[in-house]
Amino acid sequence: MMVARFRYTLPLACLLAAPVLGACAAAGGHQPEGGADVARLQEPGPYQRFIVKYRGDSAPGRDPQSVQPRLTRAADGLDGGVRLQWLRRMGVQADVFQSSAPLDREQAQHLLDTLAADPDVEYVEVDGRMGIDPRPPLRQSRDPR
Repeated sequence: MMVARFRYTLPLACLLAAPVLGACAAAGGHQPEGGADVARLQEPGPYQRFIVKYRGDSAPGRDPQSVQPRLTRAADGLDGGVRLQWLRRMGVQADVFQSSAPLDREQAQHLLDTLAADPDVEYVEVDGRMGIDPRPPLRQSRDPR
């Protein structure tokens, strides 16, 4: 009896997961000439912090100090004298950086595409909050009433 129940569990789970996986694939980024994954920005902005991951066998992938010159070159295409500043390397060997001024969607997308055109870049994305619950957090009320 237990075997019969499990025989239908896996196909049912796959059937239920297929639409979710399809939506994730459709919402994913695109790959410009450099082959890196790039997120497509939907919100109008502003955007100020980003993450770039260089390939492990590249100079910036091995040495975080080589990242800033690449960021400086990428910032040359931005309007208004915006500068990019390297902040830190994360545990996944990706680098967090920020712009000196908030960028709108078009500027941020241009920056992401510029960085992704570098063949040493594995992926580039906006640094943001990650989560799966679309609801806002519950508020803790300290009202004595």
